[in-house]
Amino acid sequence: MLYYYIFISLMLLIDAVILIEAVRHINFTRRNYKPKPRRYQPRAVIISPCKGIDTTFARNIQALFTQDYPDYEIVFVVQAATDPAYEQLQNIIIENEKAQNPVKARILIAGDCVSSSQKVHNQMTAVRTLKEDTEIMAFVDSDACPPPHFLGSLVHPLRRRNVGASTGYRWFVPTDTRLSSAAMSALNAFVASMMGPHGWNSAWGGAMAIRRGVFYQTGVDKIWEGAPSDDYALTYAVKKAGLQVIFVPACFVPSYEAASWRGLHEFAVRQFIITRICLPKLWWLAVLSRLSWCAAFWGGWSVTLWRWLGGYGDAHWTLLGPAVLWTTHLIKSLSRQIIITRIFPDLRTRLWRGGRLDVIFGPVLAIVMLVMLADSARKRHIRWRGIDYELIDVGHIRVIKST
Repeated sequence: MLYYYIFISLMLLIDAVILIEAVRHINFTRRNYKPKPRRYQPRAVIISPCKGIDTTFARNIQALFTQDYPDYEIVFVVQAATDPAYEQLQNIIIENEKAQNPVKARILIAGDCVSSSQKVHNQMTAVRTLKEDTEIMAFVDSDACPPPHFLGSLVHPLRRRNVGASTGYRWFVPTDTRLSSAAMSALNAFVASMMGPHGWNSAWGGAMAIRRGVFYQTGVDKIWEGAPSDDYALTYAVKKAGLQVIFVPACFVPSYEAASWRGLHEFAVRQFIITRICLPKLWWLAVLSRLSWCAAFWGGWSVTLWRWLGGYGDAHWTLLGPAVLWTTHLIKSLSRQIIITRIFPDLRTRLWRGGRLDVIFGPVLAIVMLVMLADSARKRHIRWRGIDYELIDVGHIRVIKST
């Protein structure tokens, strides 16, 4: 039992540190999720790689045309003109041109990827066409629905020369009542709450921005030539150059999705494989944190039950460990769910579908995440929007098959 008490004491100490960091995240988000006045508004380009039709595709794309920003254009990129997104993009651009002050927008056809993922290939196709007076490049996924202040808020931190990139993050909003869709939202909420006022942030490709000069100075263009992941490769290059990746709470974006259990598993395992190959330290941190937490929480309940059934007098002491872990989980999960409903008050009902799961069944979801992490441990092959890849490292990928 001595080893058990030492282990639980260590886990409670670690959990206390994590709780302090979680409180910092909540306070930071609470202070900064509302848009603020900004003067730094250089010429910007939104680059949006598209493949297929997302759940709320038209709504997401329309949101890019309503940004409260004085000088920007949008560049959409598809693999081929046969992509279902191509025709819809054309129609949306035509409708936008009828507006009183239309936003400049165009579509590029990138062709098939050869040495990088199709998404990165699409993005580099757009980057190569930009004019010299473009100062800011913002990359936005077609499954994100950014609010009007999004672009200005994302660009604002880049005024500081020690900042290499800025990033927002998604929050999955279930579009149906399936438990699997709620689980996707809850699992993603845990990851989203790791972003904060610290140096561990990683850019998220669905909402990230970088100065054009920094993009080339840090060698992002070179590493993207063979990269499997746009955001991890950009993060790697920026941090290698000694620059920061700043998280912008005002750039949380809703991502409207529905998922089956199979779809959720495929999505999560794919993300974990990409993380393991591109940022292995981050993957190991996730594995060790989930493994140790599950061992302490579920192991603590097992030890308590064993001691209680055996008539030992210390059962109430063994219960202390998992009880404290449960309490800190409630504090963290409730806090992040409350703050996201403040950010998106109109989505409160939908958000709580995943929120209730996060708060009540967080310890069960920790096991689910651990299983998915284990499933990603030995794999290098992924299928991403109809294309099969073999991941080698952060700057190298092999395209296996495109359908």
